[in-house]
Amino acid sequence: MPDTVLILVIILLAAFLQGLTGFGFALIALPLLGFFIDIKLSVPLMQLLAVIVSIYLGFRLRKNIHLQSIYILMAATLPGIPLGTYALKHFSTQWLSIGIGLLMVLFTSYMLLFKPRARELGAPVTALAGFLCGGLGASIGAGGPPVIIYTALQPWDKDRAKATLSFYFSIAGLLTIASSALGGMITPAVLHLYALSLPSLVAGIWLGTAAYKRLSDKGYRKLAFVLVFLLGCMMLARNI
Repeated sequence: MPDTVLILVIILLAAFLQGLTGFGFALIALPLLGFFIDIKLSVPLMQLLAVIVSIYLGFRLRKNIHLQSIYILMAATLPGIPLGTYALKHFSTQWLSIGIGLLMVLFTSYMLLFKPRARELGAPVTALAGFLCGGLGASIGAGGPPVIIYTALQPWDKDRAKATLSFYFSIAGLLTIASSALGGMITPAVLHLYALSLPSLVAGIWLGTAAYKRLSDKGYRKLAFVLVFLLGCMMLARNI
């Protein structure tokens, strides 16, 4: 019973973070759930729960989605997946994770310290972000940071950034769940935990969206960079 309560608290915190920012569910859920349940349960459970948050936020902010970016991101993500799969087979995931984690830490440190002016990014940069998402997702399971950084670099208000992120992660999440289901990862044990977690998920979303209303556009952008910085630190800590 104590373990179950802690699992539900973790789900609530992860849902709060994603409700606040539009991303970050895995940042809290994956490392902490690993203390209580096997990764074969925690990963598909996280996928099922996180996609609900993304779909809800994407629908809630649907008028702010930058569809042109979504089209380019998704079109570029697909060819990045086989490259990531190739890298997974032929290179050490430890060194890939260390390299990507180091880049994330250095880049976000630069953005937080020097605060360069946000500017509109063109189609080539959008395509690069999508391609990297596909490649990193397939190789080390961390496809989110490129598109998070991409939206944070844009001169968008927080609603457009959050809506675009949420819609992208909704599509990517549904594709991932379909792959997990075909691979037999969505088991009765996962569905049992999923049903048990729904009240905590709903509470976390509500608290996160309530806190989001108090966040400024600059505050949202800064929070995005801080969270990517922390994710990079976690990647380094797990692999060094």
